[in-house]
Amino acid sequence: MINVQHIQASQCSVTGQRIDTLIAEYPRCIHAQLLTHRVFSKNSSSTRAIPLHKAIQQIRDNPAEYIWTAKQAGMQGEVITDEDQLLHINGRNLIALEDAIYHAESLVNKLGVHKQNAGRYLEPFQNIKIVLTSTEWENWDWLRDDAAAQGEIAELARKISEARKNAEPMVLNEGEWHVPFVERFRDVDGDLRYLTEETDYINAEEAKLISMSVCAQTSYRNSDYSLEKAIDMKSKLLDSKKVHASPSEHIATPIPEYNTDSGDFASIMFGLPNGVTHIDRKGAMWSGNLKGFIQFRQTLKGHDKAKD
Repeated sequence: MINVQHIQASQCSVTGQRIDTLIAEYPRCIHAQLLTHRVFSKNSSSTRAIPLHKAIQQIRDNPAEYIWTAKQAGMQGEVITDEDQLLHINGRNLIALEDAIYHAESLVNKLGVHKQNAGRYLEPFQNIKIVLTSTEWENWDWLRDDAAAQGEIAELARKISEARKNAEPMVLNEGEWHVPFVERFRDVDGDLRYLTEETDYINAEEAKLISMSVCAQTSYRNSDYSLEKAIDMKSKLLDSKKVHASPSEHIATPIPEYNTDSGDFASIMFGLPNGVTHIDRKGAMWSGNLKGFIQFRQTLKGHDKAKD
């Protein structure tokens, strides 16, 4: 079953630009199609990270559900609705699932193969869990919520669109942060405050670390929201010899007002706010794959070896 949960929405007080973060769970077979949308930041559950016995339990408890279609020419078939035919198809699929489990376990337990290899046998039957952040959804909605799209990804697109429509964004001012999985509210003075799950007040820097930590934990489906865990994750992600910065892509703050209409090109580019990576042909400022928001990743030293 495809599930989508909206996590956090924010909107720039000046430009009206919006950013959304969601958690989605869907059949792994359509994950490659989602990855073609490069305006998305994402972290997902990992075959390499999850122990084989846990992965097996997951596919037995919650196997991927397919929209079965009939054999015919072309990329797409008509949806099969005959209950007797579906009963036989699902039965054959269950046999294939158990066969994949048998071979994966044999590779690990009898032949000493690592889970990162053996676990691949399970992927056709798995749901993948992903945290997803973007400022740009129009092309995704237009392309994927369509009768010509594969049924599973069309359903995912519809549920993502519905989740965004039902979410009320918090309006952010300059210096305030979109921090998925961290609670936010405005105090009586209108200042933005950040809270942990235990309702402890934290500052913006701590909020960014906790948000990054929980986004990173999606890769192995755990959820520790503590500051202690966040500090530990920071040391693993950002303070190691090789920086692993993708979980920091979900955290963002509105790009400050900046005049791109006057002055020569060199002076405009030289004076861009820290974290802004480029300006498009319409004059909109971007930070990585986010428009109108500075992505936390783009402020981190060593986040991209090519930019050192």
